[in-house]
Amino acid sequence: MSVIVIDPGHGGTQVIGGSSPNNATGPQGTKEKNLTLDVARRIVPLLTAKGHTAVLTRDSDVNLGLTARAHVARDRKAAAFIAIHFNGFNGRAQGTETFVHARSGAASTALAKQVQQFLLAVTQHADRGLKRAQFGALSPASHHATTAACLVEVSFMDVAQEEQRLLQEPYRQGIAEALAAAAQAFVESASFGLETSADEAEFPEPEDGFELIVR
Repeated sequence: MSVIVIDPGHGGTQVIGGSSPNNATGPQGTKEKNLTLDVARRIVPLLTAKGHTAVLTRDSDVNLGLTARAHVARDRKAAAFIAIHFNGFNGRAQGTETFVHARSGAASTALAKQVQQFLLAVTQHADRGLKRAQFGALSPASHHATTAACLVEVSFMDVAQEEQRLLQEPYRQGIAEALAAAAQAFVESASFGLETSADEAEFPEPEDGFELIVR
């Protein structure tokens, strides 16, 4: 079976190697770094039950540099690397979006498509699409050539209603199950193993007013 690396975004209390300790915060103080870790931990037994080796880049409230996160997957020649994040924009936006690196090819595109599709079925938010960005944790230079990598922004957690949903265990479990199913679908897909291509799909630019933060 496959090695699948799950990267819970952020962590700790200090900026390390380009990775901030936390980005988004809910109106009641819920921190992105805690949600990403909670969801990531829920994914592990789901993938293990399917026979895969599931590896977390972190399993506690610590921070790792962006390159170090990628190297967890590189050193294991992982089939897939999925970075989990939650978004924030002053409580004025909502939606689910998935990123690949600007230089990623077909395998990462295929993984991102699966992640976006499965997650939208759970979040029921607006489809903000697949996008390309210069996210350090996704840089092909830091990954093994055979690893597909993507970063998902599950939702905008700084919206009060969404924060309340995220505080409910069934919703977080549903997110974890969607991401595990996406990883499973990817490794089973005939698209896995395709030669990489710079322009396998169209990736729209982020909406005006939304900043791409290198993570």
